[in-house]
Amino acid sequence: MTLNLTQLALSSLVFGLLSCGEKTESSFAPKSFSLEITDSVQVDFLGEMMLLDYDPKANKYLLATEFYQEYLEADENGKILNHNKFSEDGIDAVSQPLGLGYFNGDVTVFNPPKGYYRFQDSTKVGEVTIPYTYQVFMMYPKLGVFESGNKIYYPKPWPETLAINMEEGEFYKELYRLPIIESQDKTTGDTLGVLRLPETSVLLGDQVHGFPIPVYTMDKDKLLLSMWFEPRFYVYNKVGDQFVYEKTVDVDIPEWVSYTPVALDKAEQFFSENQKKRPGNLTNILISGDYYIAVYNKGLSEEQVTELGPPTDGGLAMRKKNPNYAAIFDKDFNQLASNVPFPITSNYPMVVNNEGELVVSKVADLSETEDDGIVLFKLKLKAD
Repeated sequence: MTLNLTQLALSSLVFGLLSCGEKTESSFAPKSFSLEITDSVQVDFLGEMMLLDYDPKANKYLLATEFYQEYLEADENGKILNHNKFSEDGIDAVSQPLGLGYFNGDVTVFNPPKGYYRFQDSTKVGEVTIPYTYQVFMMYPKLGVFESGNKIYYPKPWPETLAINMEEGEFYKELYRLPIIESQDKTTGDTLGVLRLPETSVLLGDQVHGFPIPVYTMDKDKLLLSMWFEPRFYVYNKVGDQFVYEKTVDVDIPEWVSYTPVALDKAEQFFSENQKKRPGNLTNILISGDYYIAVYNKGLSEEQVTELGPPTDGGLAMRKKNPNYAAIFDKDFNQLASNVPFPITSNYPMVVNNEGELVVSKVADLSETEDDGIVLFKLKLKAD
């Protein structure tokens, strides 16, 4: 499967444009938080890879190139355990990897139109087939595959019947009401949409908000969902095989750059209106000890984007101006802090290890020092 120009443009716009800006008041505890580097690990690989996932049972890390075509697994000391590049030909071909992560210890790749391929030591050992025709228009920053009981859960792709027209408001209205997560019975292969946005979500109103990228995290029977372009996340409880909405948690983020929604009958204006700035994104929700950590980029205003000018360095200057931050919550969803900075050279934070350390890969081009391999920073969340 290959992406056409419209799909490639959409994939780029999704990562660069989408965000939202409603905020509610939060009650901050009298604590200050910081993310301190406690250790660093070097992986002996000459090339750029990003840390994507962690297998807690085997205590190993998964890193991959930008478009997921090549990956490696490393242990806690940085020793490479496995290195593989997907083949675009042959019986187990992976021609367009659109998501990558661990599922039950296997390196698992979203490989449309087949579904999910599972690998151990570079050898395919299984697959989860999606038993209907669907459409995919973006890469998934987080794989999102897990199982519970006799069901496997994964992000539900857009159905083939969805009439995609980025200039029509009705398309977006239908898109926001689609199921976000699907279950598949491991015995029968039957599928069922099990999670949707609550009726109280502002996304279900009469405006265009762009294209959502669902990113979610499981904490026992709770599921925390970010739609990427909003400064909020949704909390669900797993009841049987379904997920029941509990509450919406607004994240108070000073200087958050909101996208500008447009009316449904002006859908064609959304991207031209928002390409003037770089709206904020809530990119992940991590769990460390007694805390939930909402990871985000605040975004860049029109003035900041104009000041930077057209990118001549692959977007590095923009990344330096729009780094990763964390908002801290307790397990009752009380917000305790915001704008807790990650190291300026950090790639997108994706991993918490067995020690409760946040582990991030270093973006070599953002650093003033040259390393002999890929560097992973181990960070501890500290409350003063």
